[in-house]
Amino acid sequence: MRRVIIREFDQLSEALSNFNAMFAFRIMNLCVKAEEVALLPVKVMVEGEMQDLEQCSSVHKKDDYTFVIIPKFDEDITQIGFGIAHVHPEFKQSVKSTMVDVTQPDGSKKKVEAHYIEVTMPDVDDDRYDVLKDGVKLCYEDCKMRMEVANAKADAKFAELCVGEEDEIIEAIKRERANLNDQWNGQRDKLYNEKLQEIEDAHNKWLEKKTEYRHQTDEEAAAHSQNVVSSMRMNADDD
Repeated sequence: MRRVIIREFDQLSEALSNFNAMFAFRIMNLCVKAEEVALLPVKVMVEGEMQDLEQCSSVHKKDDYTFVIIPKFDEDITQIGFGIAHVHPEFKQSVKSTMVDVTQPDGSKKKVEAHYIEVTMPDVDDDRYDVLKDGVKLCYEDCKMRMEVANAKADAKFAELCVGEEDEIIEAIKRERANLNDQWNGQRDKLYNEKLQEIEDAHNKWLEKKTEYRHQTDEEAAAHSQNVVSSMRMNADDD
């Protein structure tokens, strides 16, 4: 197979890979779980200078749906909160504190209060469920369209390059094209289906919380009604 054909394959493979990477990045930023990549665009104003979040804080995952943002300096905590809210206003933020040991100049330890931000992903309620699914589908269709355009251009180029080639070479190119499509179409569809499942899981989690809250409210209302009835009976007995 001629070098120019191999080079065309490499360029197409790279393009399809990049489209998949772009698709993955976009759907990660349709945040359901706490994904570190969603915080990459966050900028923080520190002493008149814009810094990346990682420059002025450390980021940890508390669980699948919660970040813990620990500022390097307590005085930056407000600006860190502003920076996160600017990029992801839907994230829920709460400032918390804990006691930590700090080594003194003489080598002794001293307990001091340190503040941090707990960032929680918003619930996937019914409204957000629909918005997220529509957003993921839009990103998917955009990625699919871009890949189809790249494939069409590449196939036209292959047809041009294969003029005069032996049948064996042409059949080999067709097999490689099919393999390439299977690889990257499969990767794209896998990302899509995994994101949809992630949304389903989070929505079911919200539904369970909603049901649990309703049951708790019903039990409290029933208990309150029972107390009222008991009180009325006691008052009637007194009369």
